[in-house]
Amino acid sequence: MAAGGRGGNATVTGSITYPESGLQGSPCSSVSVKVTEGNSAALGSGEVKQSRKNTCSYTVGNLPDGAELKVELVVDAGLKCASGAAPTASPEPTTVNIGRFGAKVISYKLACG
Repeated sequence: MAAGGRGGNATVTGSITYPESGLQGSPCSSVSVKVTEGNSAALGSGEVKQSRKNTCSYTVGNLPDGAELKVELVVDAGLKCASGAAPTASPEPTTVNIGRFGAKVISYKLACG
């Protein structure tokens, strides 16, 4: 259950696109989508899985509805570009407010150099 017992029925979902080559590691198992409210611990229950070529899909459910939620892509330190640098993720963390039984779609992109 979420911190403070604030579960809900809102969902954030979308895709994470990554470069066809140049990444060292498995992108779909090296990223997660973190949803927080204020300074709380991560909310909801999330899953990232390989979908099609160069793309992962994710869903974070059981989120509180009607709240200002910050959604951000978290990249594991082990995922590196061929140059050794960490890949950049876009867009920046986003604040959303999702209605009851609603879903917000946010798609991310990982890039190297």
